[in-house]
Amino acid sequence: MTMYCQGPGEGTMRYCSIRSTLTDPYRAGYEIGAALAAIAPEVILLFASISYDPDFSDFFDALHDGLGGRAALVFGGTGDGIYETSGTENYGVCALGITSNGAVTWSAFLEQGVKADSFAAAEACARKAREACDGAPAFCMALADGTKADGHAIVSGISAVLPGSFFGGLTGDDRKFTRSKLFLNGREYADAVAILTGSGAVNWAVSAAAGWTPVGAPGVVEDNNGCEIRNISGRTALDFMSAELGKPLGEADLGTVPLAAYLKASDTHFAMRAPSHVDPEQGSVTTFGSVETGCTVRVCTASRQDLLKAVAEALGQLDQTVLGFTPAAAIIISCAGRKWLTGDQGEKELALLQQTLGTSLPLIGFPSFGEISPFRNADGSYSPVNFHNVTFVVCLMG
Repeated sequence: MTMYCQGPGEGTMRYCSIRSTLTDPYRAGYEIGAALAAIAPEVILLFASISYDPDFSDFFDALHDGLGGRAALVFGGTGDGIYETSGTENYGVCALGITSNGAVTWSAFLEQGVKADSFAAAEACARKAREACDGAPAFCMALADGTKADGHAIVSGISAVLPGSFFGGLTGDDRKFTRSKLFLNGREYADAVAILTGSGAVNWAVSAAAGWTPVGAPGVVEDNNGCEIRNISGRTALDFMSAELGKPLGEADLGTVPLAAYLKASDTHFAMRAPSHVDPEQGSVTTFGSVETGCTVRVCTASRQDLLKAVAEALGQLDQTVLGFTPAAAIIISCAGRKWLTGDQGEKELALLQQTLGTSLPLIGFPSFGEISPFRNADGSYSPVNFHNVTFVVCLMG
């Protein structure tokens, strides 16, 4: 087991990443905690496979035992595997410990009830964050239950309250689509949204790219209920997608055959929406994030090479000459569907990332059930934050 660190002596912030693939939750938690204790982390970002469930309580007890206390703020969730500097795994846990020597004030907030009303839960969570930060935080990351939340409504609820950009994703559960968890300070939560904020001297930048190409004719969503799309341009959603794809859409295509949902007043910029459920009898298609009635959509396809090119595209938008800081850590949130389509554990995405950032940069991440990110413009400004599927998101911290 190797821990990768940047700092001190390279700036105020210090970052260390580590992973464990021990199957026993207590041993895995203690291994992570004991390693990170050396830097006395103020905050720990932590992602794990759902396989540790229902023993996450043992994991967190051990994590705190290894750390020697509960001073660190712990924030994270489950994914379809893990990313870390030393490699990718389908099973295990990864963590990024961050110490700012008091230059950054870290806070985290959680609200349950995303299944009943994702917008209201996200709005309430964002309101807590705004009040605690007295306005817009310098750094903002959001996670939500990927088996219960409407990703689009989560983004809309946060954006209605918090100015500025944020990024994050939907937690996952190894392609079972039944349960996923969020982590906050030694407890796991379902049916929830959580926000991590940092106020103070923290440099960060985020970028997103997908690599998908719309094919076939565009359609207009005419009937939908939240994430369930019923009719597109006079046909059932299932019939429309199958016709434009050129083959029947079935359970095997869940998470991997997306729709491009065009953003308002744009015929070029779009966010991806991947199916999480199809109903052959009703002809409806349920996606991980809702689309609005009247939205223009097109079915998309991509080769493995197209998906990998998106990594280079996202990194190309984070040129260090524009960033104004040297990256000291990275957070990856890449759709689990990309991992399923490329047929690996995300190894190729990680390798491409490390060709640019180096093989020793502290890095963690997880394959998600949906991604949250703005698009980064050439001048360094950001588009409004969007919810995506089958998209690669990278956040660099300095």
